Amino acid sequence: MKNILYLSICLLLFSCGEKTIKETQISTELSFSFDTVMVDSGEEFLHLNDNLFISDLSEDGRYLFNWNREANILEKIDLEELKLVKKISFEKEGPDGVGAFVFDYATTEDENALFWSSKKGIWDQKGKLLRALPIDQLLEGTEYMGEVMLSRLAPIPNEPDQFLTFYRSWRSNDYYFLIFDFSDDSFRKIELPELQKLSEFEITMMYEGQWMGSFNAGAVQSIQNDQVILALNSFNQAYIYDMKMDSLYFKTWEGPLVGSQQTAQLPKEVSAEGKERAEAMRKANEQINYGIFVWDKENRKYYRFSVKSIFSDEMTEFETYKVSGADVFLSVFDEDFKLIAESKIPEIQKRPAKHFVKDGKIWLFENIDDELAFVRITIN
Repeated sequence: MKNILYLSICLLLFSCGEKTIKETQISTELSFSFDTVMVDSGEEFLHLNDNLFISDLSEDGRYLFNWNREANILEKIDLEELKLVKKISFEKEGPDGVGAFVFDYATTEDENALFWSSKKGIWDQKGKLLRALPIDQLLEGTEYMGEVMLSRLAPIPNEPDQFLTFYRSWRSNDYYFLIFDFSDDSFRKIELPELQKLSEFEITMMYEGQWMGSFNAGAVQSIQNDQVILALNSFNQAYIYDMKMDSLYFKTWEGPLVGSQQTAQLPKEVSAEGKERAEAMRKANEQINYGIFVWDKENRKYYRFSVKSIFSDEMTEFETYKVSGADVFLSVFDEDFKLIAESKIPEIQKRPAKHFVKDGKIWLFENIDDELAFVRITIN
């Protein structure tokens, strides 16, 4: 369903290029209709605590697989019949174990399960390990050992031994794709230099002189239509890596409603706790935040939500301001990523949760009284 070579080498092996999109005649008057569907789980309880964060669609879009990290169970949901089909149990340890903590999950073309945790590999729907992916062994002794993997593994179409992932080097603030080839136990790197601009809006948290993390600077990845789309959250820009063509390019847009980037003057450093952090978080999230791209194969279009959060003056138990609403915008792109429409959706007043496109409609996850539901959005 998938629902990184130094720059000089990239120039030889990839058709790389920056494409700046200056749009004209962009529609800003879209209308929408909505309906809500519920999923019948029978006597079972579905795992909704993670808001479907670790979930994926089957290749044909019929099934949703949702990972229950508390029970080590994969829930298979039929989106045609709107019911739970079965629960698949996986071991944590042992030869078939998926590891104690699963960071992400993806469905392969033949509906096997690709997990990455302390172990990385492919399992069948009976919970048996089919193939280990020894990435840690390939990286051992290299500059990448000990770095943090930020995204799921993506199988390269028609290349059963090749997998891609997105890395960030915390020490050098470099971003790159890595492509692993298990046929000869090698890997190659594709640099992503445009992502370094994210540091312009990055806010670092410090505690007693120690680095405790950062926020408001990131890239969100989606794997759609055999392409890895890496969208910047604070700039209206994205890298697109075509896995079949082995090509990388970079695009920028200026939307009539969501602009080209965040504009607020934000602090570079705040305390890791207290009101200073809360104020910075509120100011950052009141800015436009650009979301992931999803693909509508029926209408040959890409959709992307962008959000400006609205806050009250009330504080949460975590010393952050409570979110009271949101301005939500939908941008529509053709299959070549040309921006063709952009509209505010007044009916949606909170940050969109997990979503995907099925049958020409955007399916938006909703938890209704602890039952799995989807709000389906039709663009009229």
